[in-house]
Amino acid sequence: MSPPAIQNRLPIRGLLICGLLICGLLFVGLSGCARTREARDDIKTARQAFAIGDLESARSKLEPLATETGPLEAPAALDLAMVELASGDAAAAERRLRTLRDRFDDQPKIALTDEAASLLTDDTRRMFRPAGYEEVMIRAMLAVCSLAGDQIDAESYSLQATNRQAELAREAEERGLLEASEIYQPIAMAPYLRGLLREATHQNYDDAQRAYQLVSLARPQFAPAEADIARAVNGTHSQAGYGVLYVIACVGRGPVLEETNAPTTSQSLSIASAILNAKANKTDKDGQEEDGLAIPNIATVKVPQIALPPDSIAAIGVVVEGKLRGATQTLTDVAELAGRQLQAEQPWTIARAVVRRATKEAAVAKASDSLGLEGTAGSLVHFAAASAWSGIERADTRCWSMLPKEVQVFRIELPIGTHQLGLLPLSSLGRPTASGQQRSIEIFDGANTYLIAVAPDQVVHIVNPQGN
Repeated sequence: MSPPAIQNRLPIRGLLICGLLICGLLFVGLSGCARTREARDDIKTARQAFAIGDLESARSKLEPLATETGPLEAPAALDLAMVELASGDAAAAERRLRTLRDRFDDQPKIALTDEAASLLTDDTRRMFRPAGYEEVMIRAMLAVCSLAGDQIDAESYSLQATNRQAELAREAEERGLLEASEIYQPIAMAPYLRGLLREATHQNYDDAQRAYQLVSLARPQFAPAEADIARAVNGTHSQAGYGVLYVIACVGRGPVLEETNAPTTSQSLSIASAILNAKANKTDKDGQEEDGLAIPNIATVKVPQIALPPDSIAAIGVVVEGKLRGATQTLTDVAELAGRQLQAEQPWTIARAVVRRATKEAAVAKASDSLGLEGTAGSLVHFAAASAWSGIERADTRCWSMLPKEVQVFRIELPIGTHQLGLLPLSSLGRPTASGQQRSIEIFDGANTYLIAVAPDQVVHIVNPQGN
């Protein structure tokens, strides 16, 4: 066979090989999706069951995922803790959240293997790391679980939540994030829980006052803070012959992540450029400088965005002895917290996608060159392979999907003794949307009684009250 004939066949052979490469990439990507699609569907089913009050169905879907190694193990375990709390097993929920907190804290800041794998696939191959708001809420929910149980570590957990939020603000400032202190401002829930615990000692009213003042600063809309501060200043926990009931409620269906296309911004491209320049300054194993990667021309990339599942509950009405005594008020808006922090992290998420695209295009270009593909054939193969490889990317939508939309609270002083209590789900108009739940509670002289409620929608789950 003549040399020209061989040369004419080289592009065709190269095109066939690259075609097989594209098919292989699509197969690997789609098979990887297939392996996790069922798990994602199970979590979605569990979330729906949780919302309508079917805790057993939610548990049956989550337990296998939470005990098997996989990309959705940790998110499923976080959700399972909420099911355990709603089921009344606060001790199990506390143990699970504490284990997860320690596990996340022990994770390396950068897992090189996972990061390398994500450059060839997408962010779903990275080790699951809770978002900043989730790290804070793990500690806050630990405090709630403790209040529903022995209350021994509730104050410590509250301090941990405050400290973690402050650490996130410092880390954001170090990365040059503008308005980091505003984005990562303290959550009112943590100091509030510390304040009520300090106040219950009948001694540490100064600590309680400072905590309630922090609540007022963190959430000025929380009207009861003014009365809380005044009470701490006067050093009066409750009137003689009375105790205090705190209804602490996880209300509404909290934020989840959904995939969307986000436009690249100058900030995200600047971050990507810095990453690629750092890579270009590295040397290979032979001591030679590696070729730098060019930023590809990308208009949009797939990223996660906050979404709120529909619900009809706005607050919980508190009924004592058949009389409506008031409704819970928002202490921490988890949905707002999540949205604010995710938006702040968006430039880095987009930058990773840009770097990933640059890495893939460089790999395709190198493969095309090695096959001798030039001109129009090389350009077509380069475009097709790079587009197919990038087309199978998915945004990382793993999250703690059963967090409440809001954490709310209601405080009332009641005479010592047994009382009949009812909790009613209320609409935004203040009207009951369902019959609610009733429970007998015991009030002790000069002590706090904590009633934890979990109400993602119309069904209210009451965790057994504990006195202090």
